[in-house]
Amino acid sequence: MLNQNHPNPFKEQTTISFLIPDNIASAKIIFIDNLGNILKQVKINDRGFGELIVYAHDLSAGHYTYYLVADGKTIESKKMVLTK
Repeated sequence: MLNQNHPNPFKEQTTISFLIPDNIASAKIIFIDNLGNILKQVKINDRGFGELIVYAHDLSAGHYTYYLVADGKTIESKKMVLTK
């Protein structure tokens, strides 16, 4: 399960919460820009409920999409907006 980042839109930082079941061998969150370029991939090592904090200093203002990928399959995607 992948939740919408909060707050959205954001200026300095935002939090993404997720739930990874125990039976999942590998999980990651992938961030892409509006052109489809992969910006970052974050491996998720823990199972159960978790949170990821995203900081704006690495990004330009704009629209981004993030995906939860578990065992090689895209589970869900959400959009986030960064304002400066």
